[in-house]
Amino acid sequence: MPAAAESILISDDHLSYTFRLRPRLTFVDGTPCGSEDFRAALEAGLTRGDHVTVAWLLGAVQGVDRVRPGQRQRPAVGFETPDSRTLVMRLTHPDSLLLRKLALPGVGVPWRAAGSDSGPRAGWTGSVGLGPYRVVREDAGRLLVLARARGTRAPAASSAPDSIMVRFVFSAARVLALLRGGDADLVWPVPTGFSDFPLPVGCGEVTRPAAPQRRLLLVMRPDRPPTSKPEAREALAHALNHEELIQALGDSLPDPAWLSGAPPFDFPALNPEAVRTALSRGDFGRSLHVLMSYDADGPAAEVASMMQGQWARLGLYIDLRPLRGQKLDAEMLEGGSHLLLVEGQPLFDHVTAELAALVMPPRGPGVGEFRTMWRTREFDPWLAHKPGVRSGARGSAATAGALPESLTTAQAQQLLAAANVVLPVARLPWRWVERGGPLPVGFHPHFGPQCLPTGPR
Repeated sequence: MPAAAESILISDDHLSYTFRLRPRLTFVDGTPCGSEDFRAALEAGLTRGDHVTVAWLLGAVQGVDRVRPGQRQRPAVGFETPDSRTLVMRLTHPDSLLLRKLALPGVGVPWRAAGSDSGPRAGWTGSVGLGPYRVVREDAGRLLVLARARGTRAPAASSAPDSIMVRFVFSAARVLALLRGGDADLVWPVPTGFSDFPLPVGCGEVTRPAAPQRRLLLVMRPDRPPTSKPEAREALAHALNHEELIQALGDSLPDPAWLSGAPPFDFPALNPEAVRTALSRGDFGRSLHVLMSYDADGPAAEVASMMQGQWARLGLYIDLRPLRGQKLDAEMLEGGSHLLLVEGQPLFDHVTAELAALVMPPRGPGVGEFRTMWRTREFDPWLAHKPGVRSGARGSAATAGALPESLTTAQAQQLLAAANVVLPVARLPWRWVERGGPLPVGFHPHFGPQCLPTGPR
C-alpha cells in the first residue's frame, strides 16, 4: 500500500516505475523529505559491505549488476529524480516482485541524520525517520522511548498511543517481574526458559504460524574442516533424533515442505550405522570434534544441549558457544564455528528468496543475517535476475514470479538435501505474551505481533 508515495505509475513494458511522493512530505522533525532522500537511501543499501541483500532485491534495476560491496564510487544506476516529488526506477528486465521487495523494512526507507552527531555510532537518537513516532530517549541495549510525532499521517494516528517504551530484558525472571508489576503490556520474543514459570493473572501466551515460514536451521559450514568434508556433514545429520527435537520446539506437524511448491522434506533419519560408515569414508576414525554457535536468548538455546547429547551418544563431540549482541552478529556473518544453529525466515514468500539466504553469491557477502559460506552454481537458474517462463510455486506464490521452464522447486530441494550444508530442524511460530487492556495486540504473519490502538492512553 502506498504510504510516502501518492501514486505509482508502471510503464506498459514494466521497465519503468514512477513514484510520485505526497506533497509536503516531512521527516518527524519537520524538515522536508523528497525524492533525493529516497534515492540516497536506496543507493546506500546497494554498496553495504556486510551483506548484499538490497543489491540482490534490486537486481533488475539498471546498473545494479555493476555495483560491488563496499564500493566508494558506485556506477550509475537506474534511479532518476526529475524533481523533488518524483522518483523513477529504470529496469533492465521486468520484475513482478519489485513492489513487494521495496515494501520490505529498510529497503526504501529514508533516514536523516539528527544534527552533527550522525553516523552508526549515533544510535537511534542520531537518526530521524518519517514517523509516525520519533525517538526521544535511548539507553543502548536497555531502553527505547518513542513518542508520537505531531502532524504525521498514519493509519489510526489520532488514536495511537502518545508514547511507547521498549525495554530489552534477557532474564525470564526479570520479564516475569515486569509483568507481575504491571509494567509490561507485550513481551516479545518470549525469553528462553519463560515457559517454565506460571503467567500472572490477566496475561496469556499467544502462538501464531509465521508466513513466510520461520525455521530453526542447522548450518554446517563447508569452508572449514572437518565439516568441509561431506562425510562429516552426513554423520552429523544422521546422528540427530529429529522427532525429539521438533517435539521440544512444539513443531507437531510432520514432514512439511522446505521450499515453496516442493514435496515434503525428509529429514535425515537417525541411523547409527550410517554415522559409522560416513566417519570411516571420511577417514575420521570413530569420532570428530566441532564447535557450534547460536543465539543464547533464542529458540536455539532450547535445544542446543539436547542436540549436543544426541551427537555425543554416537561419538560426535560438539562444543557449544552461546552468544549475544555484536559477538553473535560477527559469528553469524564471518565467524569460525563449524556449525550454526540459527533462526531463518525468507525475505518474502517465494522460492528465490528462500534460496538466496542459503547460497552465497559468486563473490562478496551473502543475503540476510547469517552466512552458510556455501558457494555453488547449481542454484543460478533460480537466483539469476532474469524473467522466467512459468511459475515455480503453488498458491499465492504462483503468480509472484517465475522460474526457468526446465527446473522445479522439487529439484532445488533435492540439491539442498544432497549437500547437507543446511538442514531445517523445525518450524518456529510467532510467540508472545500479552496483557489484556486498552492496547490490544494484533498479528502480522511475516513480522509477528503488532499494536492496534483503540483509544487514547
